[in-house]
Amino acid sequence: MDVSIIVPTLNEEGEIRACLKAINKQDTSLSYEVIVSDGYSEDRTVKIAEKYADKVVLARRGIWRGRNKGVRVSKGKTLVFIDADTVIPPNYIDVVHSVLKDKSIAALTCGFTFSKKSRKLSMAAKLLNQYFVFKYLSNHGVLSGFNLCTTKRIFRKVGGFPNSPVEDGKFGEKASEFGRIVFLPEPRVVTSARRLESHGLHGALSYYLQLMLTEDAPKFFKEINPLKYKEYFPVR
Repeated sequence: MDVSIIVPTLNEEGEIRACLKAINKQDTSLSYEVIVSDGYSEDRTVKIAEKYADKVVLARRGIWRGRNKGVRVSKGKTLVFIDADTVIPPNYIDVVHSVLKDKSIAALTCGFTFSKKSRKLSMAAKLLNQYFVFKYLSNHGVLSGFNLCTTKRIFRKVGGFPNSPVEDGKFGEKASEFGRIVFLPEPRVVTSARRLESHGLHGALSYYLQLMLTEDAPKFFKEINPLKYKEYFPVR
């Protein structure tokens, strides 16, 4: 198997169908499998996933657990992690698989746009894509979990995704010990802006800042803001 595409889910009945349909419409000669790793959803996520995925497995709640469980049942040499609210273009796996043949590259993330259009969302997406480019050009590439690609060789060296509030970032930090972290402006995925829509741009930035603080100073952060710290794990 060339590629394993792993989609972690938790109560994603409204998003998962579009995600999986796009995965199944890849324009490629590569052999690939689609694995949905579900955190015991309480809606119709699993039922919908069974119509489109090659495998549906259950994992205890926690997005890091879901991704790791998906890898354990995977057969592909290239690992592609796509969040359930993200849609990939038809050439996605061809491009990322080709790039990851370069053994100097440990992992990569592709550019994105938001599924809903507005001036604020377009500006936010532009700024975030530019941030990814800046980090890459400064040799401090970062990964974003909603579309993250690596190889099984690197995944095993890293030891999988850690139990961390910023599990994708921590995975990237460890992976960078074994190769470059690359950002590809194209192909661009389309992802949901639901966190921005529910919290606003400043609220979403604050949310991710708090996650990073939780990781860097967990004891201190739990004391000053225990609610956010406790909320993170159930919703992922």
